[in-house]
Amino acid sequence: MNRAFGKVFKSENGVKYGVIRKATAPFPKVLSALEVLAEDGCGNYFVLLNEAVCFWDHETDEAEVLSNSIDDFVSRCSALEEVELEPGQVESAWIDPEFAKKFGIKSKPL
Repeated sequence: MNRAFGKVFKSENGVKYGVIRKATAPFPKVLSALEVLAEDGCGNYFVLLNEAVCFWDHETDEAEVLSNSIDDFVSRCSALEEVELEPGQVESAWIDPEFAKKFGIKSKPL
């Protein structure tokens, strides 16, 4: 599974899941009966259910089967694609206030 860290999983219909990273406890109680493989940093987890890799969505409490095995899952993970934006293309962005402080940026409240 380590080979998938830092990558995204792309489903057969083109939906991307990730960025996949090492999961750290504590995990939501609803996942206690499952093997947690990784997380995406947004509160969602990749879990093992009867040998299938599933994506557990923290907003719906539902697991969606992504792949029938860990090997298949990892083989369908790829590096992030770089995105180039033109000046003026970004209208707004949220920056973590603690991160902004490190660079002397004063963040505005939402």
